[in-house]
Amino acid sequence: MKGQDSFGVDHYRPKKKFPDLESTYSNLFYACNCCNRRKSDFWPTAEETHAGRFIPNPCDHVMFEHLRYRSAHVDPRTTAGKQAESKLMLNDKDSVEYREMVLGLMILAEEKIGLLRETIKRIEMKALMEPEKAEELEKEKEVVGEELRNLERYLSKITGGG
Repeated sequence: MKGQDSFGVDHYRPKKKFPDLESTYSNLFYACNCCNRRKSDFWPTAEETHAGRFIPNPCDHVMFEHLRYRSAHVDPRTTAGKQAESKLMLNDKDSVEYREMVLGLMILAEEKIGLLRETIKRIEMKALMEPEKAEELEKEKEVVGEELRNLERYLSKITGGG
């Protein structure tokens, strides 16, 4: 919700352990600040990597194979997914509540968008049936249309569309 204040650049291979990769593009990822802090300078040992206990790399792994959203919860599907879910605390109380809130607001926004579209259709029908009120109804339609456009814009921002 904070936009750029909530996200930053994460070094997949921690710069503390891999200083030569600090500015390497393929090592840099857009990540939420919470996950970035929680991952910190974690890097699995060779044994952990071999056992699948690593955090999947979004460029090298199909994330859906490791993690899947089930509503507001993140379900790990592999050992690496379990490692990521645990280390990044993807299902901590605050994160789940936040995702539940966002999902709830998205549902409310979609419902309101549907109601506003129906209202516009009713206004258009009324204007056809009562042409003498067309000018007044056009102003009403514009007010409802502006509310609709704003709500669609807000929903687009929340869902990452712009």
